[in-house]
Amino acid sequence: MSDKKSETLAISRRNLLKGTALTVGAATLLRTALTPTQATAQDGDFPPGTLHSFAKGGVTFHTYVSPAPAVSVTSHIVEFDDQLLLVDATMLPPTAMEVAGTIAATGKPVGMAVISHEHPDHWGGASFFEGVTFSTLPEIREGLRAEATGGDWPEPTNVLNGNDVTPGMTEMSGVPVEFRHYTDTEAPHMLVTVFPDQQVAIVQDLVYNGVYFAPGVDRANWIATLEGLRDDPACETLLVGHGMPTSRGDLDTAIAYIKVLDDVMNTAADPDAAAAELKAAFPGYGGDFLLGLIGEYWTR
Repeated sequence: MSDKKSETLAISRRNLLKGTALTVGAATLLRTALTPTQATAQDGDFPPGTLHSFAKGGVTFHTYVSPAPAVSVTSHIVEFDDQLLLVDATMLPPTAMEVAGTIAATGKPVGMAVISHEHPDHWGGASFFEGVTFSTLPEIREGLRAEATGGDWPEPTNVLNGNDVTPGMTEMSGVPVEFRHYTDTEAPHMLVTVFPDQQVAIVQDLVYNGVYFAPGVDRANWIATLEGLRDDPACETLLVGHGMPTSRGDLDTAIAYIKVLDDVMNTAADPDAAAAELKAAFPGYGGDFLLGLIGEYWTR
């Protein structure tokens, strides 16, 4: 998919976020809790993803991170005593099959599966999850339907015919689970899954970790949303939409990044110049393909 959008170049603002290109929260969490393993590749021509697992409060969280060519997009498997909760399907057949293999290895059924938002890198692999029906917010399903019927992706009938998620508190295997609906951030609608007792929040594309962000719908509102999460006790550990799990401190990293992103979107001469400035300001980030999306959001 790297041929869909061009990669880009370099310039200033290097000092605005000095020291944040490598996220401190991710490094700390990896040192203390995560157990990274290589996922089993399903296609010899496609690199494998990685699996990062940790247990907290009687629940085990598995985050599958797609390889760099698939922009490190994630899928999360939450393992309870007797069942699983799956969040997102990744984008491509090889990555979806690796997630499905991880599910099979647990020996537990998928009690519920959800799609976090309408962007196809998070639902493009849904058709490869045999026997799994994905629930989501009605607003997300309608946005997804418009993209899914365009012919670029396998039509995910197991999402389009799925159930609606009602925001609020519920339980799975006796564990409190909260579904939250955020609007006009990185996507028009974002479904966030929160485990208050474990202090874990699956925030998906509200936060990227070490990967260039998509330009977003309303960056001022996106920043305000993240600022509102900074004092939320449920956000001690963050499972994100691109990159490895991290911790509360990366909310500040994300806010700072979005401020730079907004600045370059408003001041750069053209999309290529904006992408070049972001590459210079965040030289350690991956996912260059996502910089190519700037042109689709360009309004000047």
